[in-house]
Parts: sequence; structure tokens; C-alpha cells
Amino acid sequence: MKTTMLSLMHLCLLVLLMACSKDKNGGGTGGGAQGTLYYASFKGFMKLDLRSGQQQQLIDIASMSHQERFDVSRDGSEIVAYEESLSSDQVTFTIYTTGGQVAASFQVRQYVNGVPRISPDKSKIAVIWQPASTYPRKFMAVFTRSGQQVAGFEGVSDYAWLPDGRMVMTAPGGFYLSNPQLTSASRIADVSRFPDVPGQLDVSADGASVLFTSNYHIWVMNPDGTGMRQLTNSDVKEWYPAWSADGKKIFFTLDWSGNCKEIRVMDLPGQTVTIDPHTDAVAPRILSDGNRICSASRPMVR
Repeated sequence: MKTTMLSLMHLCLLVLLMACSKDKNGGGTGGGAQGTLYYASFKGFMKLDLRSGQQQQLIDIASMSHQERFDVSRDGSEIVAYEESLSSDQVTFTIYTTGGQVAASFQVRQYVNGVPRISPDKSKIAVIWQPASTYPRKFMAVFTRSGQQVAGFEGVSDYAWLPDGRMVMTAPGGFYLSNPQLTSASRIADVSRFPDVPGQLDVSADGASVLFTSNYHIWVMNPDGTGMRQLTNSDVKEWYPAWSADGKKIFFTLDWSGNCKEIRVMDLPGQTVTIDPHTDAVAPRILSDGNRICSASRPMVR
């Protein structure tokens, strides 16, 4: 009986070690998150399977004019990016499949900035546009996949789609929420409490929460502008917050070591947490082959 018990203990220990080893080598990459991570490296637009650690370059972006300006559709089937001509008077939007093939493209005239955002049904793309005819006035313009402008809101600083087709936006006057037809917007919250105009908005897949940044720290609020609270604090820059697909984790980039904005992940905290860039406490690094990942774009998990 004693020998049998020892054998069982050895067997349980062996199973436990194998499980831990499997988690370290196959999991661990994404801090317990699941799904596919999309991000812009220095040379390519990449996807990384957070469970297996398998990585693939989808688009060669080494020569692109704006390597940080990408969006991936919520269903993970399409990518949108844009490039400017040398004179900046011609901007080409390209929609790719997540296999890297071109699905559609269109052009607009001067000047475009901000991150393009694909609507939930993938029929429209939003971006900040400064047409030459009204320059320097700027608009959050919405285009169809063929390049037809169908909506616009003047003076918007940043924006994100809700699942029902509405848009939440920031401007010097506050946070705004559009109607589904994109014909009007109402102010839902003041921004006077912030030292800057909040930006880098990201809406959770269920539409229940909105991430944004102010003064390089991450905040969250309800889509009606209530429930604002600060999630992170540090002596460095927490940038580009983005929800995981299940809404339980937050991915972001931490800018603290020169040219590398390393991707971090954390659970949604119940109170403000302090990020220490020198450790993996609270917000561990996302690794690929044991190396940290540097991203020029918002890290998107689909």
C-alpha cells in the first residue's frame, strides 16, 4: 500500500509538471488571454496566436507612410490602413483580408490623420479628414468602402464605433454620442476635469464599456459618459488601450524604453493600479519566442 501511494504521488507530480510546462511553452504568451493579437511591428503588420505563440507577418509595412494607423474588424476578417502620397494631397485607403490580400481600396484628397476605424458591419470607415476646400477645419468623416462620404462631425479629436453603429467621440467640448444614422450627436460628458482632450478610444465588443487615455494614462467609462474612473498610473506613458475579445482584459503599449512601445496586458482592475515598467507585476509583457513585442499601433485582439 505504501508503494502504491508513493507511485500515485509521483504520477500526480509528473502530471502537474507536464501541465505547468505546457502552459509555459504553449500559453503564457498572452498573460492568460485568448484570441489573435494584431499589431504593427517595425517592418510588418503581424498577427500572433496568444495561445500557441505562433506569429505571422500579414502585410509588409516597411515603406508605408503611417505604420501605426491600422484597424482590424471586430469579426477578425479585415484590416484597414492608409498611405499618403509624398505631397500628402492624395490618401489611399486599403482594406485587406486578414490573410493579407487586398479586398478593396479608395482614395480621398488632402489631408487625413487619426486611426481609421471599420464600422461593426464593415460597410464604412471613419477617419479625421481635413479637405483642402475647408482647411484648416477638420471633420471626423465617414466613408463607404468605395470612398463616398456619408457623414461628418466637425472638430472631433477621436472616435470609436459602438456595436449598434453609433459612434462615441471626443472633442474640446466634451464626450459625444451619435445616433445610429450618424446625422447628429449629443454631448454625454464634460472633459474639463482632464488636462487634455481624451483620446485613443476603444469600445468593448459588447458595447458596455469605453477605454480612453488622458495624460498618457488609461481610463474607462460607460458608453453614456457615466462611471468614469482611472485604471492606470505610472511615471511613463500607457498608450493605445484595447479590450480583449471577451472584455475581461486590457491590452496596451507601455512607452518607457526608447523606441520600443512594448505590449502589455492586464485584468480590468477594480481601482487605479500603478504600472512598474521594470517588472511584469500587474501588467505582464506579451512575448514572442521569449522576446518582448514592440508595437507602433494599438494592439487589437480578435
